[in-house]
Amino acid sequence: MPNSDLPIVDDRLAWRLDVAEADLAVLESLTAQQRWDGPLITSMPRTGSTLLGTLFLLLRDADGQHVFDRYVHEPVAPVFWQDQPVSSIPEFVGHLSPGDIIQESAYQFGSKEIARWFLHNARQPVAFVMRHPQLAWPSRWRIMLREWLATHPDSPDASRWHASFEANDFTEIGDILTTKVTQPDNGSYSFLSLINLCRDDGIDFVIVDNARFRADPDGILAKMCSRWGHEYDDAMTSWDDLAEAKPRVAMSELAAGPEYDWYYARTLESTNGIIRTDREPVPLDRFPAILRGKSTDHLTIDTAVEWYETLLALPETIR
Repeated sequence: MPNSDLPIVDDRLAWRLDVAEADLAVLESLTAQQRWDGPLITSMPRTGSTLLGTLFLLLRDADGQHVFDRYVHEPVAPVFWQDQPVSSIPEFVGHLSPGDIIQESAYQFGSKEIARWFLHNARQPVAFVMRHPQLAWPSRWRIMLREWLATHPDSPDASRWHASFEANDFTEIGDILTTKVTQPDNGSYSFLSLINLCRDDGIDFVIVDNARFRADPDGILAKMCSRWGHEYDDAMTSWDDLAEAKPRVAMSELAAGPEYDWYYARTLESTNGIIRTDREPVPLDRFPAILRGKSTDHLTIDTAVEWYETLLALPETIR
């Protein structure tokens, strides 16, 4: 299908890492002995992809055996955040088996070359997970504000950060959000670029919307299982906690350190089941002016919402 129904993203906005061709050969060590063809879940931050991927660890076949061996969490993150070499990817994940699920934030692939390797080796369809930007963007900001306030209580900016956090109102900290927050577009450019790349390369994909998943987790998971060649197991949504799955979650030292408590503990240690409803979207007038409208130097929330609605209407979006 042509890309005429999707915005085309400038690669300079989507990808910010320079990766030498020789480095990409390192990735082939991941499949040197046995080809990885497990599922790939990619997303923007705070869209529910960690929970979605973890739930597939609860899936069993007719003989009661786990269908998927591990959930490998963001294997490219150290390359993106810590300037680790590409060789750190296979060092982290070890030998990938066909029964491994990989989840990666879209922008953390860093380069189209790395992204393309994962897209082409993954079991099709690749799963893209999204959430309404007026929910996902503030959710990420709240996490970052809370973490920053805990570690910088005496900063001159602390009062502004604290006021924004308490009021869930970001109008007065636009300068901070657009300069101190890495990827202030919240991964939107890379996410859309990956979908365009799948279209260009003929890679089958599905899009999972967080709101639809919350409202009908059994239906969404059943359709995903079917697309990946498995029968749905209602144990995926009837768990009391994720203690059974957690030991098979592989997280890099980056995520397993202090970041774990801020970003992932609530999911991987959850005993609440799937929350069926979401917060109310943060009103647009609570976003900073620099991230509203159409004519700023940054991706605006208005454009992000337009893109979300465009993706929601695509035939690849699971309903």
